[in-house]
Amino acid sequence: MTETRASTLLLMLMAIIILLMIAIAGLFLRMNQLQGQVLAALSSGPVGTAPEDLGLPAGTAAPDFTLPDLAGKPVALKDFAGKPVLLAFSSTTCPACQKTYPHLKAFSAARRDIQVVMISRGTAEDNQRMVTAQGFSFPVLVWDDAVAQQYKASGTPFFVVVDEQGVITASGFANTQAELDRLVAAKEKERR
Repeated sequence: MTETRASTLLLMLMAIIILLMIAIAGLFLRMNQLQGQVLAALSSGPVGTAPEDLGLPAGTAAPDFTLPDLAGKPVALKDFAGKPVLLAFSSTTCPACQKTYPHLKAFSAARRDIQVVMISRGTAEDNQRMVTAQGFSFPVLVWDDAVAQQYKASGTPFFVVVDEQGVITASGFANTQAELDRLVAAKEKERR
């Protein structure tokens, strides 16, 4: 009798474990769906933000700033005068930013004519881990809310293209190298 009871309890326990595994798999699938929806929403900009509220308008002089890099050395926008700059506003905790990193690295390698400068929100340790993991060779500066507000960077990953004269030519959200190329293309069309 005790063997039958032990077998029944074992079968019930196995059934519970199988049901829990099915429930966990279902939750995992649903979380992936939600992540896709969130990333799609992020690529179109923050909810409730009008396009005119996204970044400074083209033709505006880029506000100068000086921020420390990850080694603590001050870096100013004017340090890159005479060369186009792609400012990348990012955050180490932003999933969309993390997906953008390989595209940004590829863009930087392919477009040596444009200086990429990242302004990244996160702890010094998190930023250093991110730079090491991604192998970034461009400057990564410490986030400053005042600078983000000056540029109207209402979320991340947000990009601003600044031409050789320090004038903003384009800005917006981007998640792929093609989207980065489109932002820069707006600058290049203007030059022609």
